[in-house]
Amino acid sequence: MKSFSHGVEELRRVLDLGRQHWLLGAGASFESGIPLMYALTDRVKHLLEGGDLEIFDATMSDLPDDAHVEHTLSHLGDLIALAERSKGRTAHLVGKDVPLEQLEATYRAIVGAIAVTVRYGYRSAFRGAEEEIGRHDSPIVDVAAHVEFVRQVFGGRINLEPRSQVGFITTNYDTLLEDALAIERRVALDGFAGGAIAYWDGKSIDPSISVNNREHRVLKLHGSVDWFRDSYAGLLRVRYGVKYLAELSGTLIYPQATKYLETQKDPFAKIFDCFRRLLQSPESHLLAIVGYSFGDNHINGEIEQALASKSNKTVIVAFSREIPVENGTGVCDTLKSWLENDDFGSRIYVATDKALYHGRSRVDDPSAEGDLKWWTFSGMTNFLESGVVA
Repeated sequence: MKSFSHGVEELRRVLDLGRQHWLLGAGASFESGIPLMYALTDRVKHLLEGGDLEIFDATMSDLPDDAHVEHTLSHLGDLIALAERSKGRTAHLVGKDVPLEQLEATYRAIVGAIAVTVRYGYRSAFRGAEEEIGRHDSPIVDVAAHVEFVRQVFGGRINLEPRSQVGFITTNYDTLLEDALAIERRVALDGFAGGAIAYWDGKSIDPSISVNNREHRVLKLHGSVDWFRDSYAGLLRVRYGVKYLAELSGTLIYPQATKYLETQKDPFAKIFDCFRRLLQSPESHLLAIVGYSFGDNHINGEIEQALASKSNKTVIVAFSREIPVENGTGVCDTLKSWLENDDFGSRIYVATDKALYHGRSRVDDPSAEGDLKWWTFSGMTNFLESGVVA
């Protein structure tokens, strides 16, 4: 890149590629009233009581200091697997043998607490602002930012859209993306068939099946607050507010660290297979990433494996906040390794709050009067609309 303005123009052209997918992480839903992981962890702890709270605290104490609720679920999942195999049907946790039934009950209670928090929203007290708790009769989750995002993704593509293929990937449990697509009169294909209550068959997310330009695959890598496992019907997508299928502990959400085992079973085996096939397409293809912290090694590994393929033409555009490093700030280790890779680094762009990176090059905005806002979800949406880095 010769200059920041030249880099921005180049980035705009990349964002106009006909084949593209958008990967949304937790940061994409934060502005809508859904907490990030550490605030979610605190909220879940507040909602637990009795033996569930004891097991939660014990599990957290057994993990590194920077662990959050997803790590807790993963650790409990491992303990449950150990207890299932053990002679005494227990697992050892912080000096005690905990029965399998208690471990499973706590796991379900945590999932239920996550589900109700993500459904209705939560904002912790911060810098003088009061805590906000969304409830069934007064939710605080707002879809407006996602509607504007969907509008801008397609807003400049009127002439290109008949020849385009646009899909979405998310690690989030919420339904904001699907809701926004529907509001914009587009169809979210999530692997379910049916109406307000739908059953899983996995067909609609298969990349080999043709879709029209108003239909968009949505791969929910970690599950969803409206997915439930029913002992008779199997996996269902269920509307809120019904009496039947209403036990929140049956919500099918799997955190980033459940790793290998759960991704070998449907629906996640199918979802990750489709994700892998999308990434490995030999055609020119954009993967735009926003709100994702690159903390999931499984997802990072799938992306890196695809990039390293000699026939792969995927271009990455990541909108990301810089982190403290020696002598200042910089991108996270994953992005740094991709940018510096001799084989595919030239296909990596990173737009941060400080600069624009392309491969081994970094350029700053000489006109900036503070941090750049395009790394945020709303800032990125504004950039799509105006082309201006605010």
